[in-house]
Amino acid sequence: MDSGFRLYSSMVLLFGNKNYGDHLGFIVTRCPNCRSDQVFAVHQERRKLTVYFVPTIQYRVKQYMTCTRCVTRYEIAEELKTEIAERLMTKDQLDKVLGELSGGTPLTTPSCLVCSSSLNAGMKYCPQCGTRLI
Repeated sequence: MDSGFRLYSSMVLLFGNKNYGDHLGFIVTRCPNCRSDQVFAVHQERRKLTVYFVPTIQYRVKQYMTCTRCVTRYEIAEELKTEIAERLMTKDQLDKVLGELSGGTPLTTPSCLVCSSSLNAGMKYCPQCGTRLI
């Protein structure tokens, strides 16, 4: 005897996406906005599909360079990524180069290690990305 009612089991699928940021290093090159040679922070943003809050598939990767003077951000073209990667410097290498250029006194500007935004003395958290500062 069929009453016409059928019970179906349903399942909830939770999915979304999440951005991840990686600081790659620094490069010195000409800024189109400042019209002078400046230090740029180079970083990469990756977007991943998440299933039940677990990152599963990476579906977009973009690299950007941000001028540390005017804070203008430029996307790095695919054909320039190899050239930029060859010229990347760590913070220590950058301080050494800037110190040599300034006559032995290293020029250091405090910046966030995650997003490279400028910091003021006494800050406990980065105002841009919220990372706790050491």
